[in-house]
Amino acid sequence: MNIQLSQNRLIIVKRNQITYISLSDIIFIERIRQKTLIHTDAQEITVYITLKEMMNILPDMFIRSHKSFIINVQNLRELNLFNRNTFEAYYKNRKTALVSKQVLRQSIYSTWKGGEDEYFHSTD
Repeated sequence: MNIQLSQNRLIIVKRNQITYISLSDIIFIERIRQKTLIHTDAQEITVYITLKEMMNILPDMFIRSHKSFIINVQNLRELNLFNRNTFEAYYKNRKTALVSKQVLRQSIYSTWKGGEDEYFHSTD
């Protein structure tokens, strides 16, 4: 398997198949056991590389939001507190991904909202 970035899309080469995915179509990427799932509105594509390897391929619009997720910040619709240290990211297609509070503080919130929020002023 080979995965490359070219002209704002991922090119995934498997044995007898080549798949092209526009970066803007990727909602999030999830690691489950030994598989990595690329979620789009239309499909889920399974690849067999780690999230760390995937992050080395992807541009800055993607953030490692949690140990099991990479999210496309440009497609975020809503963030809700899931538990003390984790938020749940919602997308237009009702799919959800997890975001650690630390990652939210460091990168997503400033990119997505342009400021701070009451969650960061709590005394947890």
